[in-house]
Amino acid sequence: MGLTGCGQQKFDIPSLLVRELQMDNHTCSVRVDETYPLSVSFSPAGSSSVVTWTSLDESIATISVVGTVTGVSEGEVRVTATSVVNPFATDTCVVTVLPRRVYMSSISITLGGAYELEKGKTLELAPFTTTAPANVTDPGITWSSSDNSVAVVTGSGVVRAMSSGTAIITATAADGGGAAASITIVVPGSTTPDTPDDPDDPGEDPPADPDLLMFHNCDNLTYFTHTQGASVETQGRMEGSGYIERTTNSDNQIFIISRVGNSMDTKITDYSKGYLVFWFYINDAASLSRNTVATGRIELSQSGGPGQQCLYWSSKTCLADVVSDGWNYIQLRFSDAKEMTPDKPFNPKGANYFRIYFDGPAGSYEYTYGIDAIGFKQTN
Repeated sequence: MGLTGCGQQKFDIPSLLVRELQMDNHTCSVRVDETYPLSVSFSPAGSSSVVTWTSLDESIATISVVGTVTGVSEGEVRVTATSVVNPFATDTCVVTVLPRRVYMSSISITLGGAYELEKGKTLELAPFTTTAPANVTDPGITWSSSDNSVAVVTGSGVVRAMSSGTAIITATAADGGGAAASITIVVPGSTTPDTPDDPDDPGEDPPADPDLLMFHNCDNLTYFTHTQGASVETQGRMEGSGYIERTTNSDNQIFIISRVGNSMDTKITDYSKGYLVFWFYINDAASLSRNTVATGRIELSQSGGPGQQCLYWSSKTCLADVVSDGWNYIQLRFSDAKEMTPDKPFNPKGANYFRIYFDGPAGSYEYTYGIDAIGFKQTN
C-alpha cells in the first residue's frame, strides 16, 4: 500500500504501521487520590503499541506514561491516547473524577456484648447494626461466624443457632478500612457442641424454625423435577436431615418443585407481613452476579407450573446481587412480588409450584447450588 503526494511521488507505508487505535473504554470514573488503568488496542494486529497519553486538564486528573489515570479533584476531563508512529491514530476517554472515598470508621451492634438464641431460632442483626459516618462511600458489611457448628450467619446478617455453645458473630466493613464489631451468640444447652465423632455421621438434625410452615424440607427429592446433577446431602444442612445440592453448567432451571395434586395453604393472609423463605447456597456468588441477567425469576404458583396464577421475584436482585459465598437466608415478602397474570391472581391457599431459574449464559460457568427449608411465615 502507498500514499501519493505532489508530483505523484509514492511513499510506502510499512505493513505494521498503526492504522487505527481504540480505547478499550471511552468513559470511566475514578475517585480523588485513586487510580484507574486505561488500555488501548491497535489495528492491524502486531502494529506498534507505543502511545503518548495526554490529560486535557491535569488539575482534575493526571495520566501516566503507561495509561494509569489518577484522580486529582472532582470534575470531568478528556484523556487522549495517540500513536507515536502515526499521530492520526488517536482516541479519547472521558474520565469522571468522583469525590474522595469516605471509609467506614465504626460499626456498632446495639444488642450488647452477648445474646442468647435458642437452637433452631434465627436473629436478624441488620436492624440492630449502625455504621458511621453517614456519608460512607461503601456501606456494605460482611458477616462471619467463629464457629459455624454453633451459629451460622448469612451475608445479610441473619444468624441461626445450630447447636449449643458460643460463637462470635463479626461484622466487618466491606470497604477494607478495618471497621468491625462483634457479638457473642450463646446457644443454651450442653457446653459441648453437637459435633459427631464420626465425620461421616451428620449428627443431630438441626430443628426447623417453629414459626415456619414448611413447603418442602429438602430432605429428599420428592416433588423435585430437573434433578440432573442433584443429590441429597447431609453435611452442612440448615434444617432437618438433609438439603438438595445441584451442580450444573448447562441448565439455568436451578430448582423446580411441583406439588400438583398436593397443593398447600400458605396461611399468608397479609401480603405485607407474609414471606416465602428458604436457605440458598452458592459456591461462587461474585460470578453468579456478573453472569446472571435480569430476566431470571423466583416463582410461586398455584397452576402447577410457571406463567399462570403465579407470584414472582427477580432472581437477580433477590438472589444473585445480594448473596454471599455459602449459605444465605432468603426472605421474600409477598407484597414485593409481581403477579404473572393480574387477571388470574395467585391464591395463597393453593401453592403447588416453586421455581428458581437464572436466564444467564448456560454452558459457560459451573456453579454448585443448595437449597433447604422452603416455607412460609407471617410476622405479627
